[in-house]
Amino acid sequence: MDNYCLFTGKLEGEPFFQKYPSVCQIVASLCTVSCVASMFTITAMSVNRYVFICVNESYSRIFSHCNTICMCVSVYLIGAILVSLNFADIGDHGFDPKSLECIWDRMATYPYTVVFSVVMVWIPAIVTASSYARIYIYVRSHSRRVKEVFNSISGDKNMVPSRSFHLAKTLGLIYVVFITCWSPYALVLIIDTTDSFPHELHVFCTMFAHLHPSLNWLIYYLTNKKFCQAYKEIFSCRKSHMSSSDVHAPNAK
Repeated sequence: MDNYCLFTGKLEGEPFFQKYPSVCQIVASLCTVSCVASMFTITAMSVNRYVFICVNESYSRIFSHCNTICMCVSVYLIGAILVSLNFADIGDHGFDPKSLECIWDRMATYPYTVVFSVVMVWIPAIVTASSYARIYIYVRSHSRRVKEVFNSISGDKNMVPSRSFHLAKTLGLIYVVFITCWSPYALVLIIDTTDSFPHELHVFCTMFAHLHPSLNWLIYYLTNKKFCQAYKEIFSCRKSHMSSSDVHAPNAK
């Protein structure tokens, strides 16, 4: 629904949503919650890899079943809090004529805009970057100890470390894509205090930011052998199913 309304806003403009103002409010709220949840999910995964690799003895305690559920709920709760502030007249929702989408009103309250930018982009970016930097430093300085710890846990030499480090690299690449896509948008929000930046810049930054989730599948395909194999199996099954349907289809009269 969010992507559909995103393209509708680009093609139809504000008149369409003036007919259905409640739709714009709902879409803006869902967009805020989903974007914040996406950012903090990436952050949580980076922290998970940091704890697993660098502080493995505390992993089962920190990421217990109960704690993990609470973390998953909290990423949506943060977005819900930001949305609730808008409904409490701290900021607002509506159609943005510059970015051509239904979103929170960046011009309603500038302090809220700064907080939104910091919470949605810069906090996840800093925490995620710090986690991967600490992983890199730790592995560089404790590579032998890391292998000994994981070998003693798994009994399979190099199997667990290689899997964990490979996953960390994959998530690190996702982070690079994330920060590349969202940084321009976050900077424009804070810098354009008078709403004087050109319409084309806002549209580009918004579309570029929303491109980020659409690239994750490609990253996993290129960096993870299991994902790559699963994709091939899915497409091969689809191709076989289509071929089978063509064979059994009745001849046209």
